[in-house]
Amino acid sequence: MSDEQSRYRAVEEEAFASYGAGRYAEGAATAIAAIPRLPRYRADLAHLAACLLALAGRPDQAYAQLRAALAAGAWWHRRILVDDDDLAALRDIDGFDALVSTAHARCVAAGAQAPAPVLRRPDGPPVGLLVALHGAGEDADDAARAWAGAVPEGWLLLAVSSTQRNTPAYRSWPEHAVGVRDIEAALGLLDETERALPTVAAGFSAGGRQAIRWALGGGAAAFVAMAPAVAPEQFDSEATAAAAARGVTGRVLIGEADDDVRDEALAAVGKLRAAGLRCGLDEIAGLGHRFPADFSARLATILAGVPSKH
Repeated sequence: MSDEQSRYRAVEEEAFASYGAGRYAEGAATAIAAIPRLPRYRADLAHLAACLLALAGRPDQAYAQLRAALAAGAWWHRRILVDDDDLAALRDIDGFDALVSTAHARCVAAGAQAPAPVLRRPDGPPVGLLVALHGAGEDADDAARAWAGAVPEGWLLLAVSSTQRNTPAYRSWPEHAVGVRDIEAALGLLDETERALPTVAAGFSAGGRQAIRWALGGGAAAFVAMAPAVAPEQFDSEATAAAAARGVTGRVLIGEADDDVRDEALAAVGKLRAAGLRCGLDEIAGLGHRFPADFSARLATILAGVPSKH
C-alpha cells in the first residue's frame, strides 16, 4: 500500500466513524480538509463529503462538492451517484442529471483503457500459475505485493487489475462477466507453455469472490481466497457440484474479527461444501479484514498441496 493510499484510508476511517456516530457535518469537514493533500483521491473525497453533507441537510453544498471535483477532472460511475441513498436529496437539483451523465461518460472512457497486469517470474521453471486479484479500492500492484510469497515457491504470479471503477482510484469486481474478460485478457499475454501450467485463482475481499467464481466456472483448478466478500446466493449449487466433480478445490482464510465479510463468507463456505466441493477453511484469531502477518508462509503451505497437473 502506497503512502498516499494509507493516508487516504486513515481519512476515510475517520470520516466513516463520524458517519456512524451521526456527526455528518464533522465527517464532511474531515473529507474536505484532506482534498489538497490527497489529489489521487479527489473524486472519492468529494463523493464522501457530498454524502455526509446531504445527510446533514445541506444538499446544495453537497452538489457544490461534486461540481468542483468534476471541474477538476474527477468522475464517478453512475451507480454511486444515482443508487446511493445518501445522495437522494440531490436528485431534484437542477444540473445534477447532467453532472451524472458527464461523470459516467468519463468513467466509461476510462474503463476502456485496460491496465497492464503485473507479472512476476520465479528463478527457475514455474511449477504453476497463480492469478491474483486485488480487493476493492486496490489494483494489480497491491495484489502482486500481497501474493508475492508464491514466487519463491516456484509459482508464476499474474496480478490482474479490474477495469471496473467507481472513481479513478477505486477498482473492484461488481460484474462477474466483466471480471472474467479482464482475467482472460491478462492471460492472453502469457505464452502457451505458461498458460498450460496448473492454475490457482487467488484474491482478497471482492477479488476473492471473483477468484472463487472464476475457478468454479472452469478458469482454474483451485482457488485461495483471503477474506472473500462473498455470499451464499452468489454460487449456483449445480455449477458448484459440477466444479467439484471436475476436482476443483479451494481454501478460504478469514479473520475471526473480520466484521466486514466474516458471516456471509462462512455461510458461503458451507454452501460450497454442501455441494460437494472440497474447501478448506482457516479462521485466524484476532484478525480483521486484512492479510495476516504470516500470510506468505501460509500461502506456501497451501500451494505445496496443489496437484502438479490439472
